[in-house]
Amino acid sequence: MRWTNLAAMTALPALFACDRQATRGPVVAGPAVRLSAGAFDTIIVNTRTPTPLSVRAVDAAGRPVAMALVQYERANGADIPVTADGVVTCTSRGDVSVRATLERLSTLVPVRCRPISWLQLPGPIQFVLGDSTLSRPIEMPLAAFDTTLRPVVQLAAMFKTLNRDVATVRGDSIYPRSRGITVAGAWSGLRSAWTGVHVYQRVDSMNSLDTLLRVDPHQRLFAVRIRIKPGERRRQSLPRGDWMLTTLTPEIRDTDRFRLQFENMSCKPNILNDPRRFGCRAERVRRWSYIAG
Repeated sequence: MRWTNLAAMTALPALFACDRQATRGPVVAGPAVRLSAGAFDTIIVNTRTPTPLSVRAVDAAGRPVAMALVQYERANGADIPVTADGVVTCTSRGDVSVRATLERLSTLVPVRCRPISWLQLPGPIQFVLGDSTLSRPIEMPLAAFDTTLRPVVQLAAMFKTLNRDVATVRGDSIYPRSRGITVAGAWSGLRSAWTGVHVYQRVDSMNSLDTLLRVDPHQRLFAVRIRIKPGERRRQSLPRGDWMLTTLTPEIRDTDRFRLQFENMSCKPNILNDPRRFGCRAERVRRWSYIAG
């Protein structure tokens, strides 16, 4: 009952605030003083389909002016069709300048036509909480290509993760939040790409393996930092069951410095299209070893 009363009391100021706002009326933007195409005043188009240009009229306070009928025309640059109402069709790669006009206001907007045919988001993306290097946010590893498989660098892309409790995206970087698995997606033009995101928790040694096995199977995402010298060889026993073994390094090239050797285990490489990831099955206690190069 106390909780119900508190909720009702908390809602009252909000109702009064709405009433005061209603008496003031909506905020109306002033006369247009500038035409804006965004923070950089450059528009990137990554599709061949007709795309409306997003040039807005804003007032002195930067607020958009509603119902502003901006007119467009191609000024110079590549021979790319532009309609009077601002629809551009990037039939090919090129740069075109478009003049946007609203009464006495006029601006020249650079349009970069970079149509893409293929979008790639390599992965899986992996983090280790508790590790000063592997817990840092990273830029989303997005790659795009045109019809000739030439890389496209200038992209207007959006990103998201399906479970923001595990990892979240801010701008074009992804941040780990808690141990778990989710999926990250990217969109550019009419293309999309997805990859897995795995967030592990660092543990100090393999001695705690028996304790970690009591964790729910879907939450058994742990990483152990192992340091070995060149020529050194170590072995580790694994209890019976299915295992996914992977190497986690700050840079992929570091994996060339050592190799894994599985003894009496049935293992398959390239799990989730990652050459560092192995799926293994142990019918009884088995051993795997890692050897420094």
